[in-house]
Amino acid sequence: MVQFESEKISPAITRIKDGSDVCEYLIEGSERAALIDTGYGIGDLKGFVETLTEKPYDVFITHGHVDHAAGASQFPEVRMNLADMDVEKEHCTVEFRKEMVKSHTKLNVEDADFVPQRTESFTDLQDGEVFDLGGLTLRWIHVPGHTKGMMVALVEEERTVFFGDACGVGVLLALPESGTVEGYLKSLKKLKGFEDKYDTVLRQHGTYCSTKRVLDDNIENCELILAGTDDKVPAEVMGKACYRARKFDPATGARLDGHEGNILYDPERIR
Repeated sequence: MVQFESEKISPAITRIKDGSDVCEYLIEGSERAALIDTGYGIGDLKGFVETLTEKPYDVFITHGHVDHAAGASQFPEVRMNLADMDVEKEHCTVEFRKEMVKSHTKLNVEDADFVPQRTESFTDLQDGEVFDLGGLTLRWIHVPGHTKGMMVALVEEERTVFFGDACGVGVLLALPESGTVEGYLKSLKKLKGFEDKYDTVLRQHGTYCSTKRVLDDNIENCELILAGTDDKVPAEVMGKACYRARKFDPATGARLDGHEGNILYDPERIR
């Protein structure tokens, strides 16, 4: 049985965990709430969310990968950038999810713990959309790279941004659905235009948070890759050989030079 737990990040922001390698976030304004991501689709996430808030809430998916979108079937209306529909269809089958939970988490889950794959349509989530939660506004920024439809959420009143998988300590650009390094650099430079509007950076994996420096780190990483002067550390993602841009400690995953951001990329998809 999946056990959910929560922790307060601020009076308005709650992190939700189910024991896997990913988390979700609940943001509450005075009138409405917003759930960001739905995890692997294991356990009763909807029931747990409704123990945390009595407000009506909207559900948003940052991108279509299995560990972020697979629980969408529990909710009547879900917003996701429709550029990720093909990814969602592939990743969120029950069969794929079982394999990913087995290989990426330490959870011991049963077949009954998996909710069905969503069959209803998604509502498109577009760049620049703003949702009023009552005293808090949730702004969405399209940051393609990790996937075509990757979205980042910004709550200016909290001075908090949700980078998710868009920008972090090990950005995956080596997946079939990922963009080029050159295209990703354009996305990061666009994201930097919002830098004066946040102080806190939250993610859905690992330590769940980063410093603001992670964005500049990954902009620099892209520039080094494009120039052919990155560290080119051999790596593998989903059985495919790739490179990691900067040297790191295999025991901790931390960069050896003390910086934070890193990128795994396909050398055949730089430009």
